[in-house]
Amino acid sequence: MTSRDFYDEPFDEGTLIKLEIFENYFEEWLPTFVGGKFKKPIQVFDLFAGIGYDQNGQEGSPIRILKVINKFRNLLEQKNKKVNVFLNDIDQNKFKTLKSNIEEKIEELSIDNLISLTITNKSFTDCLQTYQNQLSYGFNLLYIDQNGFKEINKKIFQSLIRLDTTDFIFFISSSFIHRFANTPEVQKIHPNFDFNKIQNTHRKLVHNVICEEYQKYVPSDVSNYLLIPFSIMKSDKNNVYGLIFVCKHILAADKFLDVVWKMNPTNGSANFDIDDDLTKSQLHLFNGKIPTKIEKFQYELKENILQGKIKNNKEAYIFTINQGHIPQHAHEIIEKMKKDNLIDYDSKSPLVNYDNVCKKNRILYYKVLNENH
Repeated sequence: MTSRDFYDEPFDEGTLIKLEIFENYFEEWLPTFVGGKFKKPIQVFDLFAGIGYDQNGQEGSPIRILKVINKFRNLLEQKNKKVNVFLNDIDQNKFKTLKSNIEEKIEELSIDNLISLTITNKSFTDCLQTYQNQLSYGFNLLYIDQNGFKEINKKIFQSLIRLDTTDFIFFISSSFIHRFANTPEVQKIHPNFDFNKIQNTHRKLVHNVICEEYQKYVPSDVSNYLLIPFSIMKSDKNNVYGLIFVCKHILAADKFLDVVWKMNPTNGSANFDIDDDLTKSQLHLFNGKIPTKIEKFQYELKENILQGKIKNNKEAYIFTINQGHIPQHAHEIIEKMKKDNLIDYDSKSPLVNYDNVCKKNRILYYKVLNENH
């Protein structure tokens, strides 16, 4: 390996976590469109790409993009498809180094026939304007790894969420917003946000609250969407920042939730114990055991089924994803309900997953056996 230019500092633990989440999701996202009979171009946009590596040679997002493409080279060649890769950095020096590092990595992996590469040196807003036509006609994944709070304002958020077949992930320094929530400089960026609520929220939950505020920006004509936060606590245990994932298709949400629940099987929404679930194994002095996040979800799903609010696997699946859980959590409780003779259904499995519900359109009804549960 020849000498490369790196970032001035090594990536910290939090940065590596967000890079891993992005890489793992891209790895789930890409074959969905490569393997299908889709004619739209497959496009990934890394608009704050940096130079590709940190001080220690740890791979940044643009290099990880190339490695994932290389992983699916056989499928890409078999389907005669390419991936359009758009990389950008506003810093002129970083742009030059990025270009050099990317060209070297493409040659090393021998993937020049698998990608169409564009590297630019623009502002984020200029990028969106430049790529307006491409974004309007493609399967798009956007990774916005800097200044999300400032860059993803109401106008930008609404333009992105209105795009068809587009997922985007953006980064927010949530602790900074929490600390300076009462300043005009912060408030003028998002005048519709409830900054009193943000400021009065516990710091470990502030990223979730900021994500909730972004719900205000969803246009009324967009009915199917999901915003999923993932909070990251820095190693100093004081500062929390995180990612917000936005999609309009249930399969995208399913895949992203699978990635983050593998990252943290306790809560699927942070790299730390955001819900204090690790303390809930003990009995509460007066109220008994406090349910964990998974237990609380499973109780709610169980009650909805017993009360007839959720009648079949499709409704159970949609409820599960909307609650930010993976199908396995639903599968476990529904299977147990059948075992306990609370419900019955004509299948070995509850069929709570994307393939059965959306691909095969198999609708399985759950019959409540004990009306006086």
